[in-house]
Amino acid sequence: MQRCLMLDVDGVVVNGRPEDGKSWATDIERDLGIAPDRLREIFFEPHWPDIVIGRTPLLEALEACLPALSASVTAQDFIAYWFAKDSALDDAVLADCAELRARGMRIFLATNQEHLRARHLMEQLGLRDHVDGMIYSAAVAARKPSRAFFDAAAAHSGAAPENIVLIDDTKANVDAARETGWQAAHWSPGASLLALLETR
Repeated sequence: MQRCLMLDVDGVVVNGRPEDGKSWATDIERDLGIAPDRLREIFFEPHWPDIVIGRTPLLEALEACLPALSASVTAQDFIAYWFAKDSALDDAVLADCAELRARGMRIFLATNQEHLRARHLMEQLGLRDHVDGMIYSAAVAARKPSRAFFDAAAAHSGAAPENIVLIDDTKANVDAARETGWQAAHWSPGASLLALLETR
């Protein structure tokens, strides 16, 4: 049976800022007046675990937190900045996806995302034109590397676990996928998607 490819997004398909590949938040203090340490302390550490599994809406959490971080930046401003800065697509990976799909392989994005960015990735960045679908944490109420995420992804794809291959830049996710019976490979920058699959 033809294998099904599951691709992580951040660190594999999308790699930071379009201009240089650095983290989207590299210049956030200069651009928005928000200190990265304070952003992590006030927003990401307490709220992101619930946001990324769909328990708390991103917009709601930002509206509650931003007054402590900036007197002028709105939640919409912050989201627009973040999504625009975190949007460098790996053209080589997408070219390999096109080749694999031409050979009949089904490809899904398998990623830890909240709802707004998941939609942005598929629609505004156009990833829906390169894959057969997306399984993301907020939609399935579980995040990698939990078993529940992998079970939901397999069910969505309709593929048997032994016919699924995960490509991910986080080792814990690769290990967890293998424990569920998937094949998996650890991604590193500059790797070839086609070459990785040929060794599996």
